[in-house]
Amino acid sequence: MEAKENGKEWWKSRTVWFNVLAFIVAVAAEFGYTGELPDEWAVFVPAAVAIINLILRWLTKEPIH
Repeated sequence: MEAKENGKEWWKSRTVWFNVLAFIVAVAAEFGYTGELPDEWAVFVPAAVAIINLILRWLTKEPIH
C-alpha cells in the first residue's frame, strides 16, 4: 500500500526558507560578515531565530513532503 502524500512541497515552507537563511547568515558570520548588526546585539540572534521558528511552527497548518 502506498503512503498517501499530504501536505505541501518543502520549497513552499516558510520555516524551511527561514532556516536556510539563518544557516547562510551563520556561515557568513563565521567568516566575519556581520552586516550592519552592532556587536552587542549578536547575542540576541540565536534567541530571535528560536522565537521565529516557534512562531512559524505555530502558524504551520500542513506538513511538508
